[in-house]
Amino acid sequence: MTVPVAACGPLAVSVMDRLAAWIAAEGYAQTMAPQILGVARGLSAWMADQHVGLDALSVGVLEEFEAAYPPGAPGHQLVQMRLPALRRFLIETGHLRGVHPVRKRPRRPGRRVARPLSAAAEQELEEWAHWQREVRGISGGCIGHRRQWVGEFVESLTRNDAVDWHRCDVNALNGFLGWRSHGFSSASCTGIVDALRSLMRWALATGRLQRDLTGGILRARASRVTLPRGLSVPQIEALLAACDVRTVSAIRDRAVITALWRLGLRAGEAAGLMLDDLDWAAGRLSVVGKNQRRLTLPLPVDVGEALVAWLRVRPSAATDRALFVRLRPPTRRLSSAGISDIVKHRAEAAGLGVVHAHRLRHSAAMNVITAGGSLVEAQELLGHRSVSSTRVYARTDLVSLQTLTVAFGQVPR
Repeated sequence: MTVPVAACGPLAVSVMDRLAAWIAAEGYAQTMAPQILGVARGLSAWMADQHVGLDALSVGVLEEFEAAYPPGAPGHQLVQMRLPALRRFLIETGHLRGVHPVRKRPRRPGRRVARPLSAAAEQELEEWAHWQREVRGISGGCIGHRRQWVGEFVESLTRNDAVDWHRCDVNALNGFLGWRSHGFSSASCTGIVDALRSLMRWALATGRLQRDLTGGILRARASRVTLPRGLSVPQIEALLAACDVRTVSAIRDRAVITALWRLGLRAGEAAGLMLDDLDWAAGRLSVVGKNQRRLTLPLPVDVGEALVAWLRVRPSAATDRALFVRLRPPTRRLSSAGISDIVKHRAEAAGLGVVHAHRLRHSAAMNVITAGGSLVEAQELLGHRSVSSTRVYARTDLVSLQTLTVAFGQVPR
């Protein structure tokens, strides 16, 4: 492969050489390789114009580069399609240190791009993460979200290459909370409050603070309680009918959707399924749920049939033993975002509008309840630790609720 040299900027020829080798090793299609390299050249030239060195490369810098190609501008579609691959290369080769590959949501219009954190702030955040993981038993995903929410607060305390915790007080906390939560939903605001409280508990436990500040942090505004939104049986049938089984992608998508709605899987759980998790002899499926809990679920006949149809056409060139894999090179496991995209695209094709993968999980629980199953059965299907997490689905059984209403209405006073 002929490597296009970076005409200017910090991505020197050596970086481009490594990128070209990485693209080949990952098995990307030949038509995609020059496109990824072209985006890399554009990034290098843009960084040179912005006076950004390779050592300052961050996710925020990539977001600013992406924002320089708004919808309708030349190169927008190419950057949107190929920047994720370039980002993954930069992460895996250490140019975006400390960053884990996650699917980036589109940046909100007008929202300020986060700047790289100082070494002092990064060190404090790493020690906080270690405490959460080892002392509190918090999952890596939750730790990552908390870091994104309040990393800039720790940075705001930094002076002279050190984090000055004496500058941390209730006013500073609530001022940051008001700024950081602007424009976000109630659920996101609750996450920011949770992250700040965790940070303050750690700072107190490690002697960085002399008094507990968690009580002074304002609460997030209350959110309106809503019922879980599942899909009706006709809607599920329309969703499955949108998967034309004459194509390999449709066979895979039908298997994914069937597993999601019949087994109540989360998108991440479906993405994590491996071929070895299927026990055909016992008719069972093993899945790694939340907090790395391994659950064993029965394998219904329709799920088994959909999986068998998919396994018959599953690409033999797949690079891992994931159950659900990509069809275009590189042929490896689908991500959680990939599972969600399958549901989204098939729902649009079925005329159902915007449907996220989690609605199929709601549908599975509601299907158990409306079929006469108990909350305990729904709890076991969803893998909830406590039945209190599943109790919300009882409110969706309108037939039973109406019966109870009539029955109570007939009780003599």
